[in-house]
Amino acid sequence: MKCPCCNQEMEAGYLQTGTRIAWTRELHKFSLLPRKGEVILENNVFKGVDFHAQICKHCKKVVLDYSDKNYEEG
Repeated sequence: MKCPCCNQEMEAGYLQTGTRIAWTRELHKFSLLPRKGEVILENNVFKGVDFHAQICKHCKKVVLDYSDKNYEEG
C-alpha cells in the first residue's frame, strides 16, 4: 500500500494496545467514554487489542483497518 501522505511504500503489520484504543477529536484526560462523533475502536478491559495496520517509516504515519471490529459510535 502506498502512503497517502508521501506516496512511499508502507509496511504491513498490526497496531496493538494494552487494553483500549480509540480515535477521538480531542484528548481525553481521565476516561475514554465516547463523545458525539467519536469512535471506540475496541473496548476490552481484560486483554490487549490489535488491528491490521500499515506503517510508513518515511513520514511516520500509520493507517489501520478496523472493519473486523465491533465498534461504538458516540
